[in-house]
Amino acid sequence: MKRDRFDLPQLARSGLIERLEFHQSLASTNDRAAALAAEEWLACPALVLAQEQTAGRGRGSNRWWSVPGSLMFSLIISGSPGELGPAQWPGFSLVAGLAVCEALASHCLAADIAVKWPNDVYANERKICGILIESPAPARGRMIVGIGVNVNNSFADAPEELRDSATALCDVDGQPHDLTDVLRSILGSLDQRWQQLREQGFSSLRQEWRDRSLLTGRIVQLQAGAQRHTGRCLGIDDDGALLLQTERGRQSFHAGSIVSFE
Repeated sequence: MKRDRFDLPQLARSGLIERLEFHQSLASTNDRAAALAAEEWLACPALVLAQEQTAGRGRGSNRWWSVPGSLMFSLIISGSPGELGPAQWPGFSLVAGLAVCEALASHCLAADIAVKWPNDVYANERKICGILIESPAPARGRMIVGIGVNVNNSFADAPEELRDSATALCDVDGQPHDLTDVLRSILGSLDQRWQQLREQGFSSLRQEWRDRSLLTGRIVQLQAGAQRHTGRCLGIDDDGALLLQTERGRQSFHAGSIVSFE
């Protein structure tokens, strides 16, 4: 399908990236990005893009269904002075989800696109995008933002255990989408929101994130370390921590995994 082919010259000319590396097949774009991030003179932002991943991964031990038709890439961002510093990385994790959420909403106006803390993106209550942010030890202060978006990989063809919990843009609106267009929208949104975070801080983005929140008002189970917490989600606080009203009262969590929500 022509829409599943990337227009690499257009991406290179977009002004949104300094370096582009494309692979027909790759084990993991984040793993390749980690190797690139160790290079001393790497120009950032640098994009690692793959047509297919054979060992795509998410948070923890989760695996990502990575097949042609989906969008799989990793963006390497500099943490050098004047750029996004480590102190802002927790905020960027949330902002990355917001940026992707906004970009996908522009391509699928009829869908309810929302972000699940900290940065998963959902369409009509099903997962459509996962984001994995890493900073490996030899990455020279750089951050790797791995993003997988289900675009033209219909979940009618997915493993049975995924069909009821995930979706793709083509499933939501019944239309194929141009992968290059979707990627450019995401890169542009990330760049815009990254600049806003760097210049104005997370507080300038907090309300927009809250407006897109999938979990607010719902009963949530959160795994934080060895402890599991259950409570009604109250949104996020000023630092982006998840707020739950539990039997112990109002609690905030800066890290953890959402086990379930209803």
